[in-house]
Amino acid sequence: MKVKIKKLSSDAKLPVQGKPGDFCYDVWAVTEEEVAPDVWMYGLGFKYEIERDETFRAFPSFDPFGKKCVLDDYNVCISFRPRSSIWTTGMVLSNSEGTLDEFYRGEAKAVFYHLMTKMERYHAGEKIGQICVSISPKVEFVEVDEINEDTERGDGGFGSTGRK
Repeated sequence: MKVKIKKLSSDAKLPVQGKPGDFCYDVWAVTEEEVAPDVWMYGLGFKYEIERDETFRAFPSFDPFGKKCVLDDYNVCISFRPRSSIWTTGMVLSNSEGTLDEFYRGEAKAVFYHLMTKMERYHAGEKIGQICVSISPKVEFVEVDEINEDTERGDGGFGSTGRK
């Protein structure tokens, strides 16, 4: 699979793996704009196009039921994630993990809340996050009258399994 990158700025950098084998690719901010008090939008300085080439179509099947997978039946996107060192900035990625859909053609951007304003926030020219290509099966949501509620977990959520 290829991701074609069109630079919108001479300062834009291609995404790169920090170390061989890293799951995600580092990205840098080219622009910064305060869009609301202590809310910062960063432009990555590029647009992209995901190319579903023969490498993509040859991706091995991982269906646990042995059904043949046809990857054209999958959705593809680029996921934007915060860096693990984000805690040093007092910032939070506004949508936790951002989804850049396959057919979006605008500039790749990310918005962060700067909650701890005494800590130094990200600036243009700095590495601000990481991206990875994500694949999701196309699903059909079906309305029903009943679901199986007899599970070990039941309706427990929000930490109901404890911390230890």
